[in-house]
Amino acid sequence: MEFYFYSPTKIYFGKGVRRKTGKAAASIGKKCLIVRTPFKDKGREYYFEEITASLTENNIQYAIFDQVKPNPTTAIVNSGVEIARKENVDFILGYGGGSSLDTAKTIALFTKNTVLGWEACFQRFSDPFAANAEAVAALPVMAITTTSGTGSQVTQAAVITDSESKDKMTIFHPDLIPAIGLIDPELMLTVPKKVTAITGFDALSHAMESYLNPRASVLTKYLSLQAIEMVVNALPELLHDLHNMELREKLAYADTIAGICLSNAGAEAPHPIGEMINGYYPELAHGETLAFVYPAYFDYVSGIVPEKMSELLLIFKSYVPKDSDWLGEKAVGTLKNFLKAIELNVSLRTLEVPETVAEEIEKKLVFNLPLTNAENLQKIFNKSLQ
Repeated sequence: MEFYFYSPTKIYFGKGVRRKTGKAAASIGKKCLIVRTPFKDKGREYYFEEITASLTENNIQYAIFDQVKPNPTTAIVNSGVEIARKENVDFILGYGGGSSLDTAKTIALFTKNTVLGWEACFQRFSDPFAANAEAVAALPVMAITTTSGTGSQVTQAAVITDSESKDKMTIFHPDLIPAIGLIDPELMLTVPKKVTAITGFDALSHAMESYLNPRASVLTKYLSLQAIEMVVNALPELLHDLHNMELREKLAYADTIAGICLSNAGAEAPHPIGEMINGYYPELAHGETLAFVYPAYFDYVSGIVPEKMSELLLIFKSYVPKDSDWLGEKAVGTLKNFLKAIELNVSLRTLEVPETVAEEIEKKLVFNLPLTNAENLQKIFNKSLQ
């Protein structure tokens, strides 16, 4: 029963909590840089105006950086840092999905540290569970998530693409964990069907990888299984009723606890493989690249921790194929049936990955994870290509 668990984010959860933004933010600063993507619809603009009004009502000044794009790059972060320093802000407010929150967290790190360079950052902060953060701090971060998937509002990670090498890198630092996470399911009502499916599968992936990871504790196992069951039951139904607030709440809750589990137990093979694919295909959503490799990963992990896979299949019971006896075959079929139910039954084959690109990705899969060594990472990737 001995374990370590750390989750310092002050969480505000529930319908309408966006209106508490200003009061909550007053505990961490007086002026912020709001980091977000450009708006494309009036619904998101309406909610955002409520948030900025709340800041104003609580005497909090703000500047806006709205240049975030999917799979944000080091160049985008650099632009945001320049504005944050010019405006002399004392905290960063990320508003949006994972790309906005990861950008906000990284801006907070570089704004505080004027001599920190990207190469040093990627090298020094590559371990999610490093005991020593090397005395590098970040500005406080408030994260307001508008999707249910990334869990970035409660994790120590930020995923950024190196503008020069095109590699998608993950930075881990305890000060990247937001001081405040505000999760308002109403903000997810405008999320379209495909994005709901993609981000929902991302949340499910966080929970499953946290559960399967040998670092999992009795606490994270319990929370992971709760998140998995909630996503499996709610996500397919939500895709047929996108304005169902009860289902949006369930998905937002599952996303949050899955993120907490991820920050304590860690990711497994699908995440680094998916992120490497994203480095070469930045137009793809993160959840799509996860879906590419999950069938092969389920096949592999069935032979490593069969008791855990059997427990997962109990949750996926309505998706388990009836004509499969072997656990690995049953697990792969189950995962494919679920992906089909959420209209995410994509295949890496459709990308027609050039052999040179495949070889480059394989050569980068030379590290070991708690459950998967380098050789098996390469096997999972290559099997996903078939």
